[in-house]
Amino acid sequence: MAEARQFEIECKSVLTKSKIPSIDYALNPYLGCVHGCVYCYATFMAKFQKVEGEWGSFVGVKVNAPAVLARELERRPPGVVCLGTVCDAYQPAERKHRISRACLEAFVGREGFEVGVLTKSDLVLRDVDVLTRLESPDVGITVTCLDDRLAAVVEPGAPPPTRRLDAMRALADHGVPVWGFFGPILPTFSDTTDEIARVLGGMKAAGADHVLVDRLNLYPRVWSRFRDLLAREYQDHVDAVASIKRDPERYETELRRRVEDVAATLGIAAELCF
Repeated sequence: MAEARQFEIECKSVLTKSKIPSIDYALNPYLGCVHGCVYCYATFMAKFQKVEGEWGSFVGVKVNAPAVLARELERRPPGVVCLGTVCDAYQPAERKHRISRACLEAFVGREGFEVGVLTKSDLVLRDVDVLTRLESPDVGITVTCLDDRLAAVVEPGAPPPTRRLDAMRALADHGVPVWGFFGPILPTFSDTTDEIARVLGGMKAAGADHVLVDRLNLYPRVWSRFRDLLAREYQDHVDAVASIKRDPERYETELRRRVEDVAATLGIAAELCF
């Protein structure tokens, strides 16, 4: 992948009210994400924020985010916070800029805040020393498949899934509560009973106390990108995925049954988001 364009941003607020029912505040230390996931739902942010360039080709670094957060914490009521709802807080830019780490540090000693991270990156393991000092931390690791070669095509800028599970295991060993996000399940790739069992079993073995599971929503923009990728890399999957798109309710009913059956067999708590 070509190197992403980076630029600095001075933000006025960084702790925003979340529309996700289980989360009070969203915290996104960066604008944009270079993981380049073909199924990404956040691509609208480029147009919304009036940033030129394709989503995945730029990263805006919110350089004053930790200072702004410290001020906001003085006046905001405690609640559940998630780092990384429309970006990955531990994408490659974080290795240099350390904005996410500084934001986590702002919560140390703050009572009543449950601070979580959702990421595809094992870089989060770097900050285990901060996470263990928080009152109520947790880390969710996203895995869409356990085939590193497939992931390199579908999520070209993200670390391979095997490294993500290693990070999950290491965090759990340090006493940080970890959970898995199996989503989106990739139709015709990671949606078979065997593949579902591999992913859920891998997460359980890595210490996940529960897993959230979601399907791939093939709305027009995602379908266009996913179809183009299939045409380039996996032509024999095109017709099968197109068939799923034509009858999504039938597919989702069957997929839900498969996930529930596998989770029950493995003895892992799985919450379906579809």
